[in-house]
Amino acid sequence: MSNYETSFTIEVKPVEASQVDLVHRQFSQDDYSLPQHRRYQVQSNGEGVYLIAWDRETPIGGFLVRWSGPQDEAVSSRIDISRSAFLEAGLTIDEYRRKGVATAIIREAERLAKLHGCTHIGMEVSSNDNPDANRLYKKLGYVDWGYGDFTISWKCMDADGNSRVDSDVVTFLQKPL
Repeated sequence: MSNYETSFTIEVKPVEASQVDLVHRQFSQDDYSLPQHRRYQVQSNGEGVYLIAWDRETPIGGFLVRWSGPQDEAVSSRIDISRSAFLEAGLTIDEYRRKGVATAIIREAERLAKLHGCTHIGMEVSSNDNPDANRLYKKLGYVDWGYGDFTISWKCMDADGNSRVDSDVVTFLQKPL
């Protein structure tokens, strides 16, 4: 049995209205609160851009970039976010991890944030898991903000329409542009 890696191309671009349902099926099959639609709405409102990495016709990763900085008071009360972009909801499909997908999305996000007049960019990263992501972000120049961890929460919905709140302990990483 030969061991080889299938070649693929990464194209990173803002999601289009006609692609949101496909992106939702690929990234959020079991979340009925429609997070992909909410992220597209941020883009539609001009508050940011929802960047999707594609391998041909398949969405393989994404990040939402907000032009207004993080929404959490834990961060906004401690640092100036007035000209800071914010990366959130980053993900890469398992079989595409460690192949440059997240790096391509983040670099495009940084480029667009600079064009939008942002001087910094940041993200909240889980303190409990995903050490590979933490290593990647630090390799790309993101540094710990120095104020420790804090808890974030968000609403989700199951197939029966029951709402729940999930949470995670995170730290904030930032980078000058």
